[in-house]
Amino acid sequence: LGLVWTPCAGPVLGSILTLVATSKNLTWAGTLLLAYAIGAAIPMLGIAYGGQAATTRVRSLSRISPRLQQGFGVVVIGFAVAAYFQYDTLIVAWLTGFYPTGQIGL
Repeated sequence: LGLVWTPCAGPVLGSILTLVATSKNLTWAGTLLLAYAIGAAIPMLGIAYGGQAATTRVRSLSRISPRLQQGFGVVVIGFAVAAYFQYDTLIVAWLTGFYPTGQIGL
């Protein structure tokens, strides 16, 4: 989940918090934060419950589950090392060139 959450949540949450901090309309700011919270919670709950159900129902997954956990652990460590050396910042900076301009006033 961290593999999906970290690169996506940081820039989006930062943008929403910036909009909330500069917004004069508290209702709109609260609505943005609520929408973000709901949008973040639904995939997490789906992964949590769906992953547990999949590993208990599908025998082939439960047999290779330890190897999958080890493999994803290596991937998470790789991403942590990349974040430590700030490669994630370079990737985000590169991706900002693809963002539409003028829509959020930044």
